[in-house]
Amino acid sequence: MSKRRVKIVLLCEDSQQEAFTRRFLKGMRWNTREIRVEKSPSALGSAEQWVREKFPHELMAYRQRRQRAASALIAMIDADNRDVQDRINEFEEECNSMAIAFRTDGEAVAIAVPKRNIETWIHYLSGRPVNEQDPYPKLKRKRECKPAVDHLVELCHSTGLATDAPQAMVAGCDEYNVRIKPIR
Repeated sequence: MSKRRVKIVLLCEDSQQEAFTRRFLKGMRWNTREIRVEKSPSALGSAEQWVREKFPHELMAYRQRRQRAASALIAMIDADNRDVQDRINEFEEECNSMAIAFRTDGEAVAIAVPKRNIETWIHYLSGRPVNEQDPYPKLKRKRECKPAVDHLVELCHSTGLATDAPQAMVAGCDEYNVRIKPIR
């Protein structure tokens, strides 16, 4: 039995975030076999807290792994009623509490923070008007996000996001373009 090299670790809250991000990475021509997913165990408390507390450990593992192979860490966490920057600051505080340096500019460590949640992005990419305060209904099946994600991939490969795109999505795309895309 051979061990596969993990290039990207995805740290996320739930199956919808996983499905969305996997589909996006596949569309951006990443090998999905080189993705390891760390997802919050369901029914075991706050998924947001689980992701935040797991982040410093995954950041340390990323730093060890990148010495051997091109690697990346993507953390996805819902903003809920918070600001995107507040959520990123919480990751930094969690790292500081464990005496671990927070990510640096040269590290392939992206933090995507859908506001209010990932369903906001899915609804926007499906052509529906959205705002970042209202909650949007969850999909019946996680894979139903495929057309929305495919639209995002198409935008990334061509014109980019429109000016009416949710600001958290714009920030998430910037995180990908600045931190993850360059290691290809």
